[in-house]
Amino acid sequence: MTTVAEYFADQLAAADVVRVYGLPGGENVEILDAIRRRGIDFILVKNESSACFMAATDARLTGVIGVALTTLGPGAANAYAGLAHAYLDRAPVLLITAANDPELIGKHSHQVIDLGAVFSPICKLSAELTVKNAARTIQHALALAKSDRPGPAHISIHNRVAEQALASAIPAHAPRQESAIDSTDVNAARHLLADKTKPVIVVGLGLEPSRSYRQIRYLAESLGAPVIDTPKSKGALRNDHPLYAGAIGLTRDDPVYQLLDEADSIVAIGFDVVELVKPWDYAKPLIWIAEWRNHDPQIACDLELVGNIAGILNDIGQVEASAAPDWGAPRVRRFRAELAERPLPTPASGHLLPQTFLDSLRANSPDDMMLTTDVGSHKIFAALEWGARLPNRYFVSNGLSAMGFGLSSAIAAAEISGEPVVCITGDAGLAMALGELGLLAERQLPVLIALMNDAALDLIRSAQIRRGRPVFGTEFSNPDYEYIAKAYGIGYRKVSSREECDAAIRAGLAAKAPLLVDVMIDPAGYPTTVR
Repeated sequence: MTTVAEYFADQLAAADVVRVYGLPGGENVEILDAIRRRGIDFILVKNESSACFMAATDARLTGVIGVALTTLGPGAANAYAGLAHAYLDRAPVLLITAANDPELIGKHSHQVIDLGAVFSPICKLSAELTVKNAARTIQHALALAKSDRPGPAHISIHNRVAEQALASAIPAHAPRQESAIDSTDVNAARHLLADKTKPVIVVGLGLEPSRSYRQIRYLAESLGAPVIDTPKSKGALRNDHPLYAGAIGLTRDDPVYQLLDEADSIVAIGFDVVELVKPWDYAKPLIWIAEWRNHDPQIACDLELVGNIAGILNDIGQVEASAAPDWGAPRVRRFRAELAERPLPTPASGHLLPQTFLDSLRANSPDDMMLTTDVGSHKIFAALEWGARLPNRYFVSNGLSAMGFGLSSAIAAAEISGEPVVCITGDAGLAMALGELGLLAERQLPVLIALMNDAALDLIRSAQIRRGRPVFGTEFSNPDYEYIAKAYGIGYRKVSSREECDAAIRAGLAAKAPLLVDVMIDPAGYPTTVR
């Protein structure tokens, strides 16, 4: 006899799930035990949204659906921010929650909320398992989360259902077949680009899982087109490639908008405007290449090629270059030189600029190092300035931009890779996930936390100053982080100079153990900061 819980665990294993992140309740014990018996690792977090952030990072790194587990009521509600991140950052995450006892519905209201109503707006599926629907619902949820534009799914299950015998099994869904791209569309794409003198390529979060980096470089070099990435596609083209122009999606006046304004055509590859804070309003010729259709919202395009990105780019192949002599690499070179000439402020005594820290991190870390960031002024700065040299090594909550993401994501990345990961976080973002330092210490994961310590919500404080409002409700007192680190049994260093940064980063990455680096930052160097 196979129980519903055993079948569920078997289906997770069949989908190559090897880890589940979560914080269980009494109503989860049957599914939790089935996961244990199936040999799937369970990573106990301190906050339910952390579990969803970790599951989303797991999915992005491995290409396998990420799985999180919480109890009903407060646990499910507390997971909402993490699952909303998966929704807007297009991550295939399955959230398993407990459900209320089906025999007490209508008789009992303790911890009862309508989970379908809660999760349906942000999930591709939200369903409660019964003995009769379990097999089909589980398979449907696992398939749906990864199909078309990826996103989260939610399943709830009560112990009373989990321990019962499965009503019936069903054959596994056949894998979705990719539709072939019409050769007419491919020829039309070549024709559209053939006479363009200032093409630009914009790449976005939809590059995963096709990982079409080689094809993107080939097309860029063939066209002589500058390449602009978004935070979630950083590294698709190395930052030191002559055609790499920079990142878009952080502010309404990102420097690379200048190149988009000058361009006479755009090739959007895996692009998703969910990453932009400025509405997309370009009417110039655009070719849309993605694994999902152009919608929500739809942007103006001349051609829409939907399917496997690598295959589409291979079909397009080489396009005879007609770029203007002062476009491509020469234009990118001038653009970079202009940015490099921007003056930097002098940091306050005993503090350092974020530019100093990021320069030190890049100089003292390997090309393949993974970096996560939390949300705030430091996120905008790092996403614009971090020199990514390999793809899928930079993790950020960008569609939702949820604070608390950075540390949780770094923990998952280190757990999966076993290699050092650096997390850049603000003091407010770390406070939201402080309990996860315990998990970091328990599993002795090689995470270097770079805490940008400025005792403020700097991005919001700057918005107040910019509007001529008094600074109010955006500054706070920080604890002594040395004692915090010591309490959790992890290393600590305080830095306020380039030399101290160099030493701390080298030591932290070499030790392959948790380290909290308390960076005494002067936020004046952030592009969004107003003094």
